[in-house]
Amino acid sequence: MINIAGAGLTGMSCALNLLKSGHNIIIYESRQEIGNPVRSPGFINNINIDFIDVSCAKQSKLGWGFRREWYEKAFAELILSKGGEIILKTEAPIDSIDCTGEKTTSSGWPSSNNKKTSLISWNGGIVIESDLPKDIIKNSKSSTHICFQRGDGLVEYWTTNKLPTPSKGWLEIIQGEHPEDVDLIGADHAIAKGISIAQDFLSNKGGKF
Repeated sequence: MINIAGAGLTGMSCALNLLKSGHNIIIYESRQEIGNPVRSPGFINNINIDFIDVSCAKQSKLGWGFRREWYEKAFAELILSKGGEIILKTEAPIDSIDCTGEKTTSSGWPSSNNKKTSLISWNGGIVIESDLPKDIIKNSKSSTHICFQRGDGLVEYWTTNKLPTPSKGWLEIIQGEHPEDVDLIGADHAIAKGISIAQDFLSNKGGKF
């Protein structure tokens, strides 16, 4: 049995690759719910086509915008359908594969994290399209921001700067710690990291447990 710490997209993509290799896995997650709270952008370039409808994904010139929490829940269902196990509200055993990342503990977060981090703060907000501040261009990105439509009719905006204020206010404000490079803050990077961790683990163990 292989234990994995963290049921974010990194941990679940790691688990999926180990399951495909014929190994049994248990993912331990300290939160009480997969995908909540949301601390990461709902954006991806290489989407799982089976998750498009369930995560309210919409494609633009940038990639796919989606409900991050729903995408993660769909990923969790896939893990379970492949024979994996997910245990919530439980700290992982010491010998677990660490897929928790470098994010520090935020208010309300159930576990501690004393790792040194190279991440920076990104500020995000969700708003109806008609209330998007005029200086923000829909489906655009720069070195300090990304803005994209989602299939639920809302627009998600992330920036390393201070959030502007829509006339009617943000429907939801989100904050998370991510790489400084805007191309590394989406779901693709988290999934690729999980795959890399699984491959390194299998290589170091020779595929035997």
